[in-house]
Amino acid sequence: MGTDKRLKKTDPIGDGKVRPQVTIHVKLSDFLAKLVPQAKFEVKINAGSTVEECMAVLTDRLGDEFRRAVTDRRGRLHADFAVIVNNQFISPQRFAELTIHETSSLSIIPIAGGG
Repeated sequence: MGTDKRLKKTDPIGDGKVRPQVTIHVKLSDFLAKLVPQAKFEVKINAGSTVEECMAVLTDRLGDEFRRAVTDRRGRLHADFAVIVNNQFISPQRFAELTIHETSSLSIIPIAGGG
């Protein structure tokens, strides 16, 4: 995986302030784990990043196959997946408002279906 320019200290809000980075723990389950070199890894994101911003960094960093597996054409998470932050389910409606903090854990898991 190459260097992602979005992982450098940046000014994501446009207010002239450079944000420090924080490290979060990521876990991918089921077939998603087979799309990347490691199912569990750490990633640096800008402090104050939302779940939505973190998901954008992950899909950029983990490549097209991963992106196609988890997002629709508009870049939204497929309904077949759930995002868990610090052991709590996060509804897609909260992705833009919930911020990720240092040492947070984020898991992407398929939602089991059945009939």
